[in-house]
Amino acid sequence: MSTSSKMPKPIDTLPAQTVRRLGARSVDELRRWAEHAGHRFVLVECSDCVDRTAVLKSIGRAFAFPQWYGANLDALYDCLTDLPERGDRGWIVVLERLPGGPTLHQADRDALLDVFRDAAADFAAQQVGLRVFYS
Repeated sequence: MSTSSKMPKPIDTLPAQTVRRLGARSVDELRRWAEHAGHRFVLVECSDCVDRTAVLKSIGRAFAFPQWYGANLDALYDCLTDLPERGDRGWIVVLERLPGGPTLHQADRDALLDVFRDAAADFAAQQVGLRVFYS
């Protein structure tokens, strides 16, 4: 067996369930990691979002959630926790340019990220990775 085949895949260097800042990683790098690992990649562009509802609608569009998705935190959790049923090995999600400050109050931002953390725990029980990054 060659030395390179023993090297961990980049995605394997991250916890299977994580919600964290994008940091020095690029969106393209995460997209390649997902592709290499056979995981689903979802990019949620939030630059035009003016409040929590707009962010939730952007998430719904990016994931192609069903029409009944109500763009609220409960509906987000319900739709996220249905994703493992699609049979994907894992998910990498990027919430790009997630607003803060007066646009998205810190409490709303924290509540949104907590929904992803709670969903990640549900994914773990089903042995499916959910890695969420935000900038």
